Amino acid sequence: MEAITQYLNSLNLDLPYLLKAGGILLLGIIIFGSLGRFVFGKKSVLNVAVSSTIAIIFIYIITMILRITGVEFQQFLAPLPLVSFTNDSLILFDFSGADYTLICSELLSMIMLAFLVNLLDRWLPRGKNVFTWFLFRCLTVVLATLAHLIVYGIINRYLPDGIVTYAPVVLLAILALMLLTGALKLVVGVALTTVNPLIAALYTFFFANVVGKQVTRAVLTTGIMALLIFVLQYAGVAALAVTSGALVVYIPFLIIMLVLWYIVNKVL
Repeated sequence: MEAITQYLNSLNLDLPYLLKAGGILLLGIIIFGSLGRFVFGKKSVLNVAVSSTIAIIFIYIITMILRITGVEFQQFLAPLPLVSFTNDSLILFDFSGADYTLICSELLSMIMLAFLVNLLDRWLPRGKNVFTWFLFRCLTVVLATLAHLIVYGIINRYLPDGIVTYAPVVLLAILALMLLTGALKLVVGVALTTVNPLIAALYTFFFANVVGKQVTRAVLTTGIMALLIFVLQYAGVAALAVTSGALVVYIPFLIIMLVLWYIVNKVL
């Protein structure tokens, strides 16, 4: 044990700092996953959003590992939302000091990535065993990363600035309304159609329509990711090391996340 401690110290690695960051992420995922299972039921939309959150964290960690190992991959990766890279650090997005337009742009980028992750995860098979399940989930991460690059380029080239600025706010407001409606659906479910067809139509789109469900899951995933990053910032974690020494933390963390991802999908 002493030899391991000496080795970690020789890497000049702030181990407690990295462990705190990893612990916050894991605890947040466990809390949201358990909430989705025991409050909203098995395979709830919240659990799906948690699963997508894990996939996005996977993209972040794998990107960090590739940068550490010197693999040339930047041409296959759009800028990741809510984070930025320096030479040896991953900087978390600071909501408290950011301009409103920049916040909306980052949220829209995250919604877009989450939508792609959810969509691909839905299309790809579940797998007949643990090995094939892991294989298809890894494929989800790879394909979502490539799709994000393509869509990011199209949006930056063709989408008007006004839509980029206000789309996340509109989506979040509609989702909040729909979640409130959903919480009361046992009481007013029938009345929605007879009393207010507009609310019924919106509810049907966001919770029954296939595309609408993906939008809902994407916005929920974005909310979870934004909250986790905000909590990390609040806890004093503003950046993560992108150095060779950090691999002794990131690789075990990646394995733990993979196991947790399987639990969220298969158990919760």
